[in-house]
Amino acid sequence: MTKALEGITVLEVASYVTGPYAGALLGDLGAEVIKIESPPHGDPHRGHGRDEALYHPNFRALNRNKKSLTLNLRDPEGKHILMRLIRKADVLIENFRPGAMDRLGLGYNDLRQLNPRLVYCSISGYGQSGPYRDKPGYDTMGQAFSGMLSLLTDVSDPKPVGVSVSDHVTAVFAAYGILAALLARERTGQGQQVETSLLQATTSFIESYATSYLSDGEVASRESRTRTVPIWSFVCGDGQPLVIHLSAPPKFWEGLAKAVERPDLITDPRFKERRLRWENHAELTRILEQEFRKKPRDYWLKALEEQDVPSAPIYTIDQVFQDPQVKHLGIPVEVKHPKMGPNRFVGSAVNLSGTPAVMALAAPMVGEHTEEILGSLDCTPEAIKALRAKGAV
Repeated sequence: MTKALEGITVLEVASYVTGPYAGALLGDLGAEVIKIESPPHGDPHRGHGRDEALYHPNFRALNRNKKSLTLNLRDPEGKHILMRLIRKADVLIENFRPGAMDRLGLGYNDLRQLNPRLVYCSISGYGQSGPYRDKPGYDTMGQAFSGMLSLLTDVSDPKPVGVSVSDHVTAVFAAYGILAALLARERTGQGQQVETSLLQATTSFIESYATSYLSDGEVASRESRTRTVPIWSFVCGDGQPLVIHLSAPPKFWEGLAKAVERPDLITDPRFKERRLRWENHAELTRILEQEFRKKPRDYWLKALEEQDVPSAPIYTIDQVFQDPQVKHLGIPVEVKHPKMGPNRFVGSAVNLSGTPAVMALAAPMVGEHTEEILGSLDCTPEAIKALRAKGAV
C-alpha cells in the first residue's frame, strides 16, 4: 500500500527529544527522514551519558525510520551540501536555541529563498521571541513553567516526574503543525514556518485546567481532579497497586461500594451524594484504603470488573508487555539493524486502514547513510573521501 507521506522528504537538523520524535512520527507515516548529525559523534542523545556504542535505547526509540548523514554545518562545503538537499526537501525540523540557525545562514527567511515550498519547523523552549527566548529549554522547565508539574506533584513536597511529558507533547504538536502546513501547501503551493515550544505546547495540552482558571479563577492542583472525579489509587493486600476512575455515573460509585462489600457506604449520609463525597473525600479514602489492604490485587480487579467499575493495575514497564491486550495490539514491534541487531519499539499510536504506519528502518548508526545520500547528489567516492578528510562530513 502507498504510505500516507510517501514522497515527502524531511531534513531533521535536531537532537535530543523534541525534533527527533517529531521526525520519527513523520517517518512512521512514510516520509523519508534524513537526520543531519555533526561528525564524529552525532546526536548527543546517542550516548545518553553511558553508551559507548552511541546506540542507546532512548536514541533508538526516537530515531527509527531515518537515515543518518553527517555534516559539519560550520564548514562551507558541509553547509553547501545541506543547501542542495534543501532545494528538494519538503520539510526541515530544527530545535536549536532561537537565532542559532539564523547565525548559520539557515534560518527560515534564508531557506525560503532556496525553496518557497519548504515547511520549516522551529521547536524551542519558550518561543522564538520574548524575555525567555535565550533560556535553556528542557522538558522539566516546560512542565514547570506551563503549570503542568503542579498538577502532577504535591507542590508542598514537590517531586520531579519520571517521564519527559513536555518534550513528547511538543513533538506531537510539531508534527501536527507540519502536517497542517503540508496540506495547506497543496492549496497554495507555498510552504511556511511552523513554530512551537515546550511552554506553548505544554500549556495548550493542559488547556482545560488553564481555562478553568481563566474563566472563574480556580487554581487546580494534583488533588483537584482526583477528588472531584474521583480517582483513587490503593495498595492491595499483596503490596500491588491499582487505580480506580469513577467518573460521573452513580453506578460506578455504587459498584465500588458493592465490590468492597460495603454497600452501607451507598446510603451513608457522609457519602450518599457526589457533592458529599467531594467534601468528605479524605475520610472516604481512609475507609477504602483499609478495605483494599485486606485482599490481593487480582481479587480486587476481578471484583471491580464484575461491578463494571473502571479500574486497572498500576503496571511497571516490564508488566505492560505481559498484558494480553497489549499483546493483542501487536506491541512491541521488532526491526533489525544489519549491524546492531534487533530493535524493539512500541510502534505507532495510530492505525490507518489504508496507509498504515510502518516501522521499516531501525535507528541508524552515526553517518550510516552518508555515502548513499551524497551519492544521490552525484558526489563521487573520491569527493566524499576528500570531504571526510577535511571534516566537512
